[in-house]
Amino acid sequence: MALTRGLNDSEIASLLQSVLEDSNSSENVSESENELLEDDIQSDVEDESLDGNESGENIASVQDPNQEFTTHSDSRIITVALPTLRSKSKHCWTTSKGNSSTRTSLINIVRTARGPTRECKSLYEPILCFKVFFTDEIISEIVQWTNAEIYLNRRIDNASATFRDTCADEIRAVLGILTLTAALNNNHLSTDDLFNNTYCGTLYTATMSRDRFDFLIRCLRMDDKALRPALRPTDAFAPVRKIWDIFIRQCNTSYIPGSHVTIDEQLLGFRGRCPFKIYIPNKPNKYGIKIPMICDSTTKYMFNAIPYLGKTTNTAGLPLGEFYVKELSRPIHGTYRNITCDNWFTSIPLAKGLLNEPYKLTLVGTIRSNKREIPEEMKNTRARKVGTTMFCYDGPLTLLSYKPKPSKMVYLLSSCNEKGTIDDKTGKPDIILYYNETKGGVDTFDQMCSLMSCSRKTNRWPMAVFYGMLNAAFINSYVIYAHNLISIKKKPLSRKEYMKVLSASLTNPWMEKRMEIPTLSKTLRNNIQNAVSDEVNNDGGSSGDHSVSKKRRYCGFCPSKIRRMSKMICCKCDTPLCGDHKNLVCNCCI
Repeated sequence: MALTRGLNDSEIASLLQSVLEDSNSSENVSESENELLEDDIQSDVEDESLDGNESGENIASVQDPNQEFTTHSDSRIITVALPTLRSKSKHCWTTSKGNSSTRTSLINIVRTARGPTRECKSLYEPILCFKVFFTDEIISEIVQWTNAEIYLNRRIDNASATFRDTCADEIRAVLGILTLTAALNNNHLSTDDLFNNTYCGTLYTATMSRDRFDFLIRCLRMDDKALRPALRPTDAFAPVRKIWDIFIRQCNTSYIPGSHVTIDEQLLGFRGRCPFKIYIPNKPNKYGIKIPMICDSTTKYMFNAIPYLGKTTNTAGLPLGEFYVKELSRPIHGTYRNITCDNWFTSIPLAKGLLNEPYKLTLVGTIRSNKREIPEEMKNTRARKVGTTMFCYDGPLTLLSYKPKPSKMVYLLSSCNEKGTIDDKTGKPDIILYYNETKGGVDTFDQMCSLMSCSRKTNRWPMAVFYGMLNAAFINSYVIYAHNLISIKKKPLSRKEYMKVLSASLTNPWMEKRMEIPTLSKTLRNNIQNAVSDEVNNDGGSSGDHSVSKKRRYCGFCPSKIRRMSKMICCKCDTPLCGDHKNLVCNCCI
């Protein structure tokens, strides 16, 4: 990636988007996952029978005598010869936008630039970016309550190392193993296969034994079990609430999203017992935990998410979709950004409410055909040709109906104070083109999670949420890492290589501690040494590790009078080194 000049925010965003697309294209995406990127748009079924005419061309005009249509100068736009239209709910729409200023509306001006916040702009190592989201506070909570569970499960007569208490380095090593399974797509393997050197090499066994990994995963807890009965009636999410709030707070404060954001839901696959498990037939997993979230439309960074808890969700009297949009967008209130969402969230009252204080946000989204605010004149009729569009207005709101097929009608709502226009090349309204361009933020984020997922089979829903948090942390940390490197004109690692480096950084401190065990077998000690030395070589070596250059050069430390030449160079700075100035260090000291 050749970068020869300073980059502004839009250029960094486009390069970052290309990096993410390259990472996604390197993996095989199933057909069911691709379907996630298509919005489920409601269609009118009352006009499906077209007297055998399936093509939709040259349909006989059967026009309602109460409606008078006029042809616009552009034949693809249909207008009603009435100044106003009224819906079933008595909502009044105008058929013309009226005079508007040539200046850009204030609600369409965003004055903040996309990118990491000040605390995260200088992070160029994968482990540092990951620790922004899985903080020491989260690790200490896991260590505390996992040790409490280990105490309950440990047999008194068994004092083996498998059942001892854990520590922060060991929990990070467990996260490193899960990270490596995500990078290598080994998360579906059983632990017997995962820790078999014949199938998966020695990296897993060098970190910890299979029995210890199974025991830690089985005992991993994130809350005090004694408090669950008291908290469950008011908060069904109590087993993971504390670390979830810490994680979401870090997502909020570590990155500034761009001008366009997307709100949609993610379904964490889970088929065990859970009080708020739901069924969504058009998702690949079908059963699971629904998490509405908001992502940057360009970089796919997830900066807020709220789990759907079923009937126990406290919406403060608001409709469910309106509640989630207003709560998810809380970090960007007052910034005049635009939100793209589907018909589960979109409504006329929501679009109007977001324009006021304290929200100051615009909305573009599909809207269901059964909404009472839609005038009857905009709905599907036989007289209307395929490919035509109708617009109506209510102040800054623009409602359109577009007919892509004879029996299908698409309704979109925009609060961006824009006039209805048609693209000359595609013949589609500009609002639809904008919606198609920005609607995939959450769906692409979910697809990236599924391509490199650390989720393992479990019967405990808190563990399913924990795996989902890890997958989200992988993507968010990679976005910050890639953004920072691109901003200093360096090429970032691919997402797979990034995950490998992150896994090694998480597991190496624990492997070094294992090396201090005097009773460690010689084979295992060699495996650990090889794993640690491979990581040192991948990082560019240490101060005592040297490589050989193809060409002889003068030593960088000898006086110029000596003119001593050598092929040995420093692996970090490429300085030539002679035999007197090189340092030999063993693998253990490295």
